[in-house]
Amino acid sequence: MAFFRALSGRRCTAGLAVTAACLVLGLVDNPAAVAAPLGAGIPGLPTGALVVGTASATCPNPGYSSIQDAASAASAGGAIYVCPGTFTGRVTVTKQLRFLGAQFGRDARVGRTDLGRESVVTSPTGGFVINSGVDKVTIDGFTLRGSGSDSQNGDGIDAFNRGAGHTFVNNVFADNTNGMNINSNGSSQTTVQRNRFTANNRSGGQGGTGVTLTSGAANNLLVSDNLFEKHDSAAFNSIGDGSNRSTKLVFRNNRSVDDSSLAVVNNASGARVENNLATKAAALTGTGIYIVGNTDGLVVRGNQIIGGAGNGISANAAFGAGPSTKLTIEANLIKNRAGIGIRVDAAHRSVTIRGNGVFNTRANSTLPGDGIRLESPTSGLTVQGNVALGSAAADCRDYSTGSRTARTANNWTLDAGLKSQPKGLCVPGLSLPGVPRP
Repeated sequence: MAFFRALSGRRCTAGLAVTAACLVLGLVDNPAAVAAPLGAGIPGLPTGALVVGTASATCPNPGYSSIQDAASAASAGGAIYVCPGTFTGRVTVTKQLRFLGAQFGRDARVGRTDLGRESVVTSPTGGFVINSGVDKVTIDGFTLRGSGSDSQNGDGIDAFNRGAGHTFVNNVFADNTNGMNINSNGSSQTTVQRNRFTANNRSGGQGGTGVTLTSGAANNLLVSDNLFEKHDSAAFNSIGDGSNRSTKLVFRNNRSVDDSSLAVVNNASGARVENNLATKAAALTGTGIYIVGNTDGLVVRGNQIIGGAGNGISANAAFGAGPSTKLTIEANLIKNRAGIGIRVDAAHRSVTIRGNGVFNTRANSTLPGDGIRLESPTSGLTVQGNVALGSAAADCRDYSTGSRTARTANNWTLDAGLKSQPKGLCVPGLSLPGVPRP
């Protein structure tokens, strides 16, 4: 009874036990509001989710005005819903949480242009930063934009502290230094899907990339079904770590529009770059798929690289990386490029170039317009069943010397093309079924 007597004459505001007592005594100003479950009125929201925002018709019962405050208060494994609005300041994630923006569950590749309906996160020092040792964070349905400054790196999401099992889906990344920066220990798969990355080119640090992998290996990572647009460096770059290659790395079914490069791959083992589509305006330069080096077992298959200037697919062990081994470049379509369609140089080993279609390669200011070109000192490469037609210079060219096809150091077999240098690399008039065509 002393407890109830203590409550008389004072306003009841917080605490489950206090609220129950206050309801009995009739001291709550608005019992319905107190009793309303967290997130009530938001379709699909998990029970018990904390709500962040300013109270409105689209934001019922918010408990926090700051995403960081909600993240600090939430229990590990909990959910946080962020109402439409703009939220300034980096969010540091220290535990497993599920962050749901106003557009959670909605594909970011189409529509999603009304910022008034978005949960926008922006900060000079980046949007979400996941701390070391934190696994299985979900970020779904946000717009992450405007992060970064001249003096500081600001990525939409930073998850490069060796966590694993993250899910980054249905987000719009625009005008950050990079869209996101990831690595992973690979104990469970990290997934990046159905996001839109647009012009993440702000200065400050090494920027200009949609998805970049730095500060260590990114193991067991799937990047698929995303849209990339207008990045000065690349849609995807597996910079990684020269002493610790990324494994189980898959970049698949993505679309790239006017990015300098679709994919830059190095420091990886067993990676796959498959079934992506890259289109580019004729005047824009940059290698389509750039195999930089220190890569083993890479498969580049079924991609379409259309338009633009520079090499379509190139392997050249640049930036001090060692030669790559066991490369497969297969069934890709490269057309209407100004430069070289497929180019391999340096001492790469066990390289197979098979079943690709290279069409209408034009010259540019530095490159002559070759279809498939092998530089010296390549040796022992297999070039088989490709079609190269309409090249401004040679459809098939090999600068190596040796005792193999046409006195080169490489093996050319059943490749179709009208112009070879030296003669005999490609066969005029050869018809090859199954090769990708324009």
